[in-house]
Amino acid sequence: MSRRRVSHRGAGLFGGRHLTVGIALGLALSATAIAAPAGASPQNDLASKKAQATQLEATIQANADRADVLDEQYLQAQAAVADANQQIAEAEKGIESARAQVSDLRARLGGRAARLYMGAGSGDPLGIDATNVQELGARAKYGEAAAETDNKMIDQLGVLDEQLRHQTADLVTVKADAQKREDEAQAAHREVEKITAKMQSLLASTKSDIVALAQKIETDRLAAEAAAERARIQAQAAQQAAAAARDNGGNVSSNPADTGIDPGSIPAPSSGASAAIAYARAQVGKPYIYAGTGPSGYDCSGLTMMAWAQGGVSMSHGSQSQWASFPKVPIPDLQPGDLVFFGSSGPSNHHVGLYIGGGTMIEAPHTGAYVRYSTIYRRDLISTGSRP
Repeated sequence: MSRRRVSHRGAGLFGGRHLTVGIALGLALSATAIAAPAGASPQNDLASKKAQATQLEATIQANADRADVLDEQYLQAQAAVADANQQIAEAEKGIESARAQVSDLRARLGGRAARLYMGAGSGDPLGIDATNVQELGARAKYGEAAAETDNKMIDQLGVLDEQLRHQTADLVTVKADAQKREDEAQAAHREVEKITAKMQSLLASTKSDIVALAQKIETDRLAAEAAAERARIQAQAAQQAAAAARDNGGNVSSNPADTGIDPGSIPAPSSGASAAIAYARAQVGKPYIYAGTGPSGYDCSGLTMMAWAQGGVSMSHGSQSQWASFPKVPIPDLQPGDLVFFGSSGPSNHHVGLYIGGGTMIEAPHTGAYVRYSTIYRRDLISTGSRP
């Protein structure tokens, strides 16, 4: 009988394509070493963070592709385990069948030998009518030939049994290898997912840093522009003050009753602004009164509040509130009717005046002085006014 062959299907499923756990995790972990070095400026830090985010996104995508490969390997390993189980069951069934045939042949041989032995003194040991010794001898030879055939079959079945047992052992090994690969692929997939989750968290943090750095850069830019504008305004104020001193023969009046020089009527951009300016002009010469809102005297924000009330705009009594309440206007873009402020910054300013054009405002300056015309170009002029 020819030897029965049992194929080891699945034994080569992982050749070439199999990604070991060590390689998978080594590649996945490579991204955890990404770090954005601190730069010498926010711009350098921002560039580093953007590069880090790009690298993280690429690594997360690579790990997603790697997880797909691991999923495929896991499914292939599962199929190999199932295939090995099926072949083991078939081999075990073959072994059981071969052993049953051996037992049957052995029983037949034992029965035939017993009948021949018992038939030595019988006229019919094999159930055949024997009329002479010659015929009996022929029958004995027939029994021997049959026994020889049975013995050969038993030997062949024994060989088959041995083959099937070896093949079963091989299949058990194939199954164990497939099961190991299945476990490895599943463990590697879980580890890649865990690392990817950490990298996604790092990416979210990095993107948050990018937003913060961009905001800081923009804030710094605006602060630098404001400082430059402030310096320009202060220089212009110094020039204006020097020119005023020259026009007055080198002397600046310190008389608190001085109400300044009216620059003349400059068209206002709206009827509301025109009404506010007209009201302020009518108050020139009235004394400064702390917290005053007229009509006998004013403080600085009381004057601007009452002036713009005539123009139909309501505002709080307080220069800081007036700065915060309206749209901001750069000093070069001022129009008659706008409010101008003085101090270290808009939110913390300490004085307000009503701009009437030509670099001039009407203000209620301080205790002991009077509502007057005055240049806006002082050293503490804030770089933005407000437009009610």
